[in-house]
Amino acid sequence: MRFLKTDLKRIFTEPAFYISIFLDLLLLFGAFAYFTASGDTENIYIRSQALALPFGAPLLAAMPYSVMIMQERETKFGTLMTIKLRRKGYQLARLLTCGISGAAALLIPQLVLFAVCAASGGVSDYAYAVTGLILPVSFGFGYAAVSYGLTFVNRQRYVPLVMPQVLYLLCIYAFPHLKLERFYPPLDIAPSIYGGEMTADRFVIPVILTGAAVLLTLYGKAGGRR
Repeated sequence: MRFLKTDLKRIFTEPAFYISIFLDLLLLFGAFAYFTASGDTENIYIRSQALALPFGAPLLAAMPYSVMIMQERETKFGTLMTIKLRRKGYQLARLLTCGISGAAALLIPQLVLFAVCAASGGVSDYAYAVTGLILPVSFGFGYAAVSYGLTFVNRQRYVPLVMPQVLYLLCIYAFPHLKLERFYPPLDIAPSIYGGEMTADRFVIPVILTGAAVLLTLYGKAGGRR
C-alpha cells in the first residue's frame, strides 16, 4: 500500500503526464477555437470533444507512464522493487497506477473545457455533460492499462506507447466491416459523434482492455522485462 501511494504521487512528477495533458488541451481548445471563430457555438462543449480528440486519445492515455516503464527495465528498477516487494503485488500496483495516470491525463483537460464552456454558456445539457465525464476515466484507464500489460510481452521501448493507438485505429477500420458499429471505439470517449446516446456499450472495450492488461501482467513473460 505504501508503494502504491508513492507511485501515485509519482504520476505528478512525470514530464510525459504534463505533455499528454498539454496535447489534450491543444486538441480540445483547437476545436473550441474553430467553432468559436466560425460563429457556430451551439452546444460547443460536446462538439469540441468530438472533433479531434477521439482519434488521438489512446496515445495520450498511454503516454504518461509507458515510456517510464520501459526506462525502468533498462535501469533494473523493476528488479530492485520485486526484491523488496512481492512480484505480482508490485506489478498489479503499477498496473493500477498506470491506469489512473491515463484516466487523469484525459479527465483533467475535459474538466478545464467543461469549466470554460459552462462559463461561456456553451453547455446545453448539464446532466449529459457531467455524466459524460466518466468516459475519459474509463477510456483512459483501459488504454493506459493495456499499454502497461504490453511491457510484459515486448522488448521494444516504444511499442507500449504506440500499440494502443495502432489497435484503436485497426478497430476503427475493422468494426464497420464486422457489423460492430455499436462498439465503434471513438464513441467510447465522444458518443456525440453518432447521435450522442450514452449506453453500456461505451464501457465494453475499456473493460476488455483492462482485463487483457491484467492477464498480460500476471502471465506475460515478466522475466523478459528485467
